[in-house]
Amino acid sequence: MDPVFVLTDNGRNIKFKELIHFYDVKLGDTSFHTEGHPFEEIRCCVVDYIDPEDVVAAANAIRAVDPHLPLLIITDVHSSLQDQHMIQINGVGRIRLLHWNANYPDKLITDIQSLLHPEYPTKSTHIAFVLSVYNEEERFAHVESFCRKLQDYICTHVIEGSLYLIDDGSGDRTLELIQTLEKDTTLSINRINRDVSPLLNAKELGRNTRKAGTYLEGMKEVEADYFVFVDADDSFFIEDIARMINIVRLGYYDMITGTKDTSAENRPWIRVGLSFCKRLISRPFLPEGVIDSQTGLKVLSAVAVRRLFPHLKENLGLAVDLEMMFLAKRLKLRVLQLQVACIDREGSHIHIWKDSLRFLRSIADIWRLDRRIR
Repeated sequence: MDPVFVLTDNGRNIKFKELIHFYDVKLGDTSFHTEGHPFEEIRCCVVDYIDPEDVVAAANAIRAVDPHLPLLIITDVHSSLQDQHMIQINGVGRIRLLHWNANYPDKLITDIQSLLHPEYPTKSTHIAFVLSVYNEEERFAHVESFCRKLQDYICTHVIEGSLYLIDDGSGDRTLELIQTLEKDTTLSINRINRDVSPLLNAKELGRNTRKAGTYLEGMKEVEADYFVFVDADDSFFIEDIARMINIVRLGYYDMITGTKDTSAENRPWIRVGLSFCKRLISRPFLPEGVIDSQTGLKVLSAVAVRRLFPHLKENLGLAVDLEMMFLAKRLKLRVLQLQVACIDREGSHIHIWKDSLRFLRSIADIWRLDRRIR
């Protein structure tokens, strides 16, 4: 068996010996010293500390003995481990960064295998489609229709993809309906990865956050290479979604966001006017080339999700889209905006005047809380 050395402070309570039992696992702790450790026998080292400074210290202590030893650095969405810590690690060996999620334990094995055997491919790209749903009982036919279209697209073009319907504290039968849809999903595909979720997943948030909480839940709980955040009411077209996915997968952009302000069908004139005013007010908060933050279709890489998540705030509600754009600007993420077709469905939960006032207050909050982020 390949020997794997694990340094951990047990802060994440990962059962290494149970999860990677077919490796020869040797455990160390925070009192680790390089003296006396037979590193010539070790094929890979896992570093699992909560404190980023401990991560850097342990990694460099190992690399001082063997600069070629591959390292798997474990972090999570709540960690303060950043780029400035990673660049402090010495040596020439391979480094992988694993964002630990207890719902996807097999990813630990996959990443260790990729370090031990880089000559063999270990996984395909996984795409997560995250849909926020709230009080959709009366127009659930639109939700179901859109889910079927997305599932067909996944099965035909994505393969390693999953659909997540996150209920935002609905007060009607929406949760029951999406759970029924989850059980009735009969489409199946041959997946390569064992740690990929089922094709369709229903999740309950348990409180109403006006969309922000569903974004955060998706970012925190779902493991994927790319995330598609899209309104659930069948207002967007698969062709536009596919185009955005194809562009972000090329690697030139971290985020692709849609804009529908001049292309939406059936849009009331009052919403057109208010959207124009919002665009003018929010323009200083947006990355270069972006004019609209509020269109409910965005595609993000996993790197962008991990950079944004620690700073996003659930209490911003619908303004979470604007905060994402402002943070992307502050963090210098590469953002592209594309015109997309859209049909404004009847029964929208947007309260035009009330939500517009909330949006103005949120702009002040975003500036106050996020302007120093870099």
